[in-house]
Amino acid sequence: MNEIKLLVLDMDGTSYHKMGNIIESNIKPLQDAIKTGTKVAFVTGRPVLAKPNNLKAHNLAEENAILIGCNSGCIYDLNTEKVLKSSPIKSDQAKQLFEEVKNTDTILWGYVDDLNTVILSRKVNDVYNEECHWEGRFFDGEYLIYEDVKDNFNFDFFKILGFNGNYDLYEKFEKEFNLNIATNDGKIAEINAPGINKKFAIDWLSEYFNIPLENIAAMGDGMNDLPMIEHAGIGVALKNSEPKIKEVAQVYIDKENTEGAVAEFVNKYILNK
Repeated sequence: MNEIKLLVLDMDGTSYHKMGNIIESNIKPLQDAIKTGTKVAFVTGRPVLAKPNNLKAHNLAEENAILIGCNSGCIYDLNTEKVLKSSPIKSDQAKQLFEEVKNTDTILWGYVDDLNTVILSRKVNDVYNEECHWEGRFFDGEYLIYEDVKDNFNFDFFKILGFNGNYDLYEKFEKEFNLNIATNDGKIAEINAPGINKKFAIDWLSEYFNIPLENIAAMGDGMNDLPMIEHAGIGVALKNSEPKIKEVAQVYIDKENTEGAVAEFVNKYILNK
């Protein structure tokens, strides 16, 4: 195996608990890897300012303060608190998506590129939606309802989430609007601008750090991770990864994320323990 000079990690279901905090057993191995000179970067579907990310508190942003959120829709410098690269869904396309789901059970949740606003296709407090409840842990800003802003709709979005959708709807979004769609179950989908996915993050990081693809390892569990697992020189799957991830990965770690799969990989393949 080639030397790993950059380790790219998904958060939810990989290095972190799903919708939660980092898995404690991963922290020290990652800190030790950074001390040896290995770059560590996190590429996530989460918004960059989500409180559970908390990279600075774990000393995982000292050498590299970059966090790539919303599946590469937003590349953010944690030290300067500035967006380094923005790749949003433009407002005209986004409005068509919101119009498409009117009078349906599907809920759209859009992260606006100002980092402080979410647009919802409809109110969700009148119908209990567990997924929206958990997503709310990632955002403390202003929530707006589409019907209230549709006449002055000038919002661009780092990412739009679909809840209670279906494969036919997401396939239509993909084909008609050329959007990037990632879904594990056909119900919840992550929607990004054309060409924007975690492969984009790998290429951006490769250029930024001047590290060839063959020296980059990427580890993830969900279908939004598939582009980076396929593209990185060393793709890594874990026990709870989607079957397709396991098919394309060069390395398999036979542990769940909660069992410290990331720590296992770092200890074996970077720290040589």
